Amino acid sequence: MKLTLFGAGFGALVSLAAQAQSPGNSYRISVNTQAAASADQLRIVVNTPPVREEQVTYVMPSVIPGSYSKKDYGRFVQNFAAYDDKGKKLKFRREGQNLFVIDKAQKLRRLEYTVDDTWDAKQDEGYIFQPGGTNFDASPRHPNYVLNHYGLYGYLEGYKMLPYEVKVQHAPELYAATGLPASRTSTEDTFTADSYVTLADGPILYSKADTVSFVAGGARIGVAVVSETGKVRARQVAETVRPMAEALGRFFGQMPVPRYQFLMYFPDYQTSTVVNRQTGGFGAMEHSYSSVYFLPERDDPTAMNEMVREVASHEFLHMLAPLNIHSREIGEFDFRDPKMSQHLWLYEGVTEYFAHLMQVQAGLTTEEQFRKTMREKVQDASKYPTGVSFTEMSRRILEKPYDAMYENVYKKGALIGLLLDIRIQELTKGQKSLRDVLLALRQKYGPTRSFEDAQLIPEVVALTHPQVQEFFDRYVIGTEALPLQEYLSKIGWNYADRAPAKVKAFGQIGFAYDEKKQEFKAVNVKPETNAFGLQPGDVIVAVDGRPVSMQNAELLLRPLVDEPTSDAAVRLTVRRGTATAEAEGKPREYDVEIPFYLAPSATPTPEQLALRQQLLGKRG
Repeated sequence: MKLTLFGAGFGALVSLAAQAQSPGNSYRISVNTQAAASADQLRIVVNTPPVREEQVTYVMPSVIPGSYSKKDYGRFVQNFAAYDDKGKKLKFRREGQNLFVIDKAQKLRRLEYTVDDTWDAKQDEGYIFQPGGTNFDASPRHPNYVLNHYGLYGYLEGYKMLPYEVKVQHAPELYAATGLPASRTSTEDTFTADSYVTLADGPILYSKADTVSFVAGGARIGVAVVSETGKVRARQVAETVRPMAEALGRFFGQMPVPRYQFLMYFPDYQTSTVVNRQTGGFGAMEHSYSSVYFLPERDDPTAMNEMVREVASHEFLHMLAPLNIHSREIGEFDFRDPKMSQHLWLYEGVTEYFAHLMQVQAGLTTEEQFRKTMREKVQDASKYPTGVSFTEMSRRILEKPYDAMYENVYKKGALIGLLLDIRIQELTKGQKSLRDVLLALRQKYGPTRSFEDAQLIPEVVALTHPQVQEFFDRYVIGTEALPLQEYLSKIGWNYADRAPAKVKAFGQIGFAYDEKKQEFKAVNVKPETNAFGLQPGDVIVAVDGRPVSMQNAELLLRPLVDEPTSDAAVRLTVRRGTATAEAEGKPREYDVEIPFYLAPSATPTPEQLALRQQLLGKRG
């Protein structure tokens, strides 16, 4: 799951863990979205399987795959009751937020309780990132129900791997988009899963139907969209996703799954009540056959398409890892007290690297854009503590201080993927790549077989070259800084922590959004160091006559901060105090020292160019 501005992670997987079960042993759950207990609350009825023990614990998840932090979904459960076959209440006690210990469990037949949605919870540090939460919205304007199952129901301890059947009653105008098998009527749908692990892996989005599907790489791809103001349509998203899906099919050789569902929610940033005002966080969460997105509506179609492609490419690529390549810690995930894998460098880091590599190889982005993205990864990774083992951080990601380093899996993790790929291709003289290694591991393991956590790195070494072990020992298991200068020079890229340069710019400019006044102000500026004479607190009303809003700020203000693409003058409408005036400025040339300098060599050798072509050259 990605968080920060555009947040990525993966969902639960179909587990190999087997559990003895007799015919008829299953959970039968009913949810009625038309009979909500109250606003933002649903009543849940769970018909339980027979229990052998005298006492049993009903478990609501504490942690879910891909979140890397405690969520404690049990805190949203209220009015819990357990019943026997005659409708008599059984005694129970609640232990903490997630556990309900039920006495005389051999008589247990039914559980009933209400559950609050997470999107409308208090937006504090315990707030659950929207793609991993639940939303119950019956408003006439855009009715929708985001049903992540782990936010609605759990399992009886020791009976997690039994089948589930979930019946959802709904308004006839609502359609359920999901990756789960389903049978449907106009007002009731039935979803099935062979275990809680599989059920939790299949979120459902109920909404007024705005859906599109297409075939790419041999897989049926579905797109379902909820857009609060109607600015984003499923067909528009599908046009963005389809080239990426086709490129992924070529990247994999064939799509690793027969079907895939994009579940996308686009709030209006200005007025939506479900946007987290503290973090402004947007992003997505990955599951085996679907992914859930929470992304802001955009006025500019180009910016919207780039945003969708950026986030979706990462989530989509989780079809490789961890769906087809995962350790026992993930394949048999413990929702109550999970043991984390040490291989976030693979699950998130390599996935993030591949998401960008695939696009440049398919011609969806340029080498220059890829290099810019990798430079940003270096810059972002520098904000995290050095001297930390990546495998140790991964294994202990739920603990302090490692939990605060989680976002680095998308920064340093992606750089690990890039450098490892360069090293593998160099040592094997182009006969093997990191992609080849993962496809070989997919062939060996696949979605129903887990590897042992300690054996993955030796397997990668065995598939490539003995010297690859040194890379892992020093930079992934070990604590040495990544050898960026040495390895990037192998593909003819020059890197330096700092380097002198001349750049064209509008000067030293920054902008901040005032949420209360809904306007952008100049920050970190001095009149003498920017082309417009901006002062701190100046309000940017318009750019070249176009009023600035949250929806178009990226389009209008970003070019003033980045290096300009032309020498053309830009005219700002600026309010200072009560006075409004025009300010025109042109880019100027500045002598600067660039941190994290990364640029192609002016005189690359044939060997460097050959390795770069192997790595980034267009495919298909």
